[in-house]
Amino acid sequence: WSETEKTTTTSSPLSSSSSSTTTTMMEDIANSHAGRNHPTNLKVFYKLYSPHADVKFVVLHRPFEKIVLSHIDFDNGSVEGHSNVIRGFLLVVRRFLDWLDKEEGEYTTGEEEEKLWTLVCVDRLESDDGGANDGNVGNDQDNDARRNIVKYLAKFLGWSNEECPECFSHWKTSTKNHLVGQDGRDILEEHVKTLKGIWPPPVLEGALPEQMMCSL
Repeated sequence: WSETEKTTTTSSPLSSSSSSTTTTMMEDIANSHAGRNHPTNLKVFYKLYSPHADVKFVVLHRPFEKIVLSHIDFDNGSVEGHSNVIRGFLLVVRRFLDWLDKEEGEYTTGEEEEKLWTLVCVDRLESDDGGANDGNVGNDQDNDARRNIVKYLAKFLGWSNEECPECFSHWKTSTKNHLVGQDGRDILEEHVKTLKGIWPPPVLEGALPEQMMCSL
């Protein structure tokens, strides 16, 4: 993003118009040089490679609380610190997806128009067995969701084979279950409010039911 983009203020939930301290912290991280370039600048990456290859993005979404609590020892070792960083990166990704839609729009392949990005709700692929089977054995609903997503991604990415029986044979559902006190819960609850209208990104037309059930 340019300096102009960093300082532009509108009434959009993706702008820097809120006076809330928690929102400002998220936006400061998203607007920072490190936030926009670590581990890579998505806009620069796309502009660099898209003239030479078909570039598409698969956004893997996990519930916000699970992301934060799985590594609460990161970012100063606090729920608030790690939550701020995660929120900042979610804002970076959402801004990039909006830019991709606006600047690049839809491109035509033959007679079909395809989007350049799509969404996968990871929690819809996880088994409810708590990791007892390493996540590779789920109930019928889990297995149906996995088959649907693989088939959808195969079409989205132009794969020739829409079946992949072994794709989840080594899938491991996270067993991390860090407990936090009420103060930590209060922080997460407040931070979730700042993501309203930002994350998860809106479901695309023609998306699967599994993509419509992303839980924040």
